[in-house]
Amino acid sequence: MKRITVLYSLIFVVAMGLGACKKTYDTPPLPEDPTSSTMTIGELREWQATTGGKISIQEDISVYGVVTMDENDGNIYKNVYMQDATGAVNVRMLSGGGVYEGDSIRIYLNGTVLNKYNGVLQIDSVDVDKNIFKQATNISYAPEVVNIDEITALKESELIRINNVQFINPELGGTFADGENLISLDRTLEDASGNSIIVRTSGYSSFADQPLPEGSGSIICIVSHFNGNVQLLIRSFSEINLSNSRFPGFWHLKNFDDGDVFSGGWMTYKAIGDIEWETSSAGGSPTDYGVISNYVDGIKYDSENWLISPPIDLEQGDSPVLNFDNAYSYIGPGLELYACIDYDGVSDPNTSGTWFPLSAVWSGGSFVWVNSGDVSLEGVISPTTRIAFKYQGDVSDGSTWELDNIVIRG
Repeated sequence: MKRITVLYSLIFVVAMGLGACKKTYDTPPLPEDPTSSTMTIGELREWQATTGGKISIQEDISVYGVVTMDENDGNIYKNVYMQDATGAVNVRMLSGGGVYEGDSIRIYLNGTVLNKYNGVLQIDSVDVDKNIFKQATNISYAPEVVNIDEITALKESELIRINNVQFINPELGGTFADGENLISLDRTLEDASGNSIIVRTSGYSSFADQPLPEGSGSIICIVSHFNGNVQLLIRSFSEINLSNSRFPGFWHLKNFDDGDVFSGGWMTYKAIGDIEWETSSAGGSPTDYGVISNYVDGIKYDSENWLISPPIDLEQGDSPVLNFDNAYSYIGPGLELYACIDYDGVSDPNTSGTWFPLSAVWSGGSFVWVNSGDVSLEGVISPTTRIAFKYQGDVSDGSTWELDNIVIRG
């Protein structure tokens, strides 16, 4: 009996020893929620607009809002969008993750930066662990229903819904972006009234290689812009609901954004000289446009060059019109606009086909961009209609002409 008692005693001592060696984990301290005064998003915008520049915030100020777009679909990285009753703002974080759509958050602004990036207001340098305090989760924030022609840079960072829209016909068959090469792309949404707007998608997004839907319907987006040029950001692929029948819309688009004069079947014909149409983004343009000039290295050259569209079937709808943006500068002949139904696509347009002159609104000079207005194509309806821009210059004068956003719709 004595030996058994000693054995039990040893087991008890060992067990106590093992228990004493077991590691215990401390609960990590919760981030301290500092007290501060508050501002609305609208008041932050007024503050930055009044200051007119970068503000490094060193004051105890907080702003509250609901996260309306996060990084989950990969269309944005290390930033989110938040909104309150007075407006919306982009929030750029030092590291990604931790903040999700539907989170009601408080951002403690001390140590952050209020600034504009390409014209878009941002709360920058936000530390998720030190500056963001969640108040609630899974908050539903309803998008504002708007029309395309109501969307301007004044709605920057806001959550919207657009009804009865579709991607334009010339872009169907393409994808939202180039996921293989991680290249962001612009696609064009249109409504039945002929209004259009750009949808920009990151090559890193989870739906970059998804084909563009071919129907019409609704889409939920965040409004962004590049120095005033409005573009929309899709926050979730599931919010693209374009399954209804298509309506008549754009039949052809040439915007030079790919940096290629000849893409989409366009061609040029040099009737006199070697001056050629090119693409450029000079002058601070966020995208390329078409440009031609006979002034090269201080010398003017005799020139006649035609920029000619591919054959376009104008019998697919009613009341076809042409619309484009144009600008020019310097003294020289004006750009001329024509349409033809029987050009062979190879020969000199001065001798091949019957070209009908068309009237448009032209720039007044000084590289001021204007819109042509809707140019009727009723008199040249055929399945093989082409439009052309004829440029001329000589050794004594010659203008520089720029073209962009050439659209045919009906």
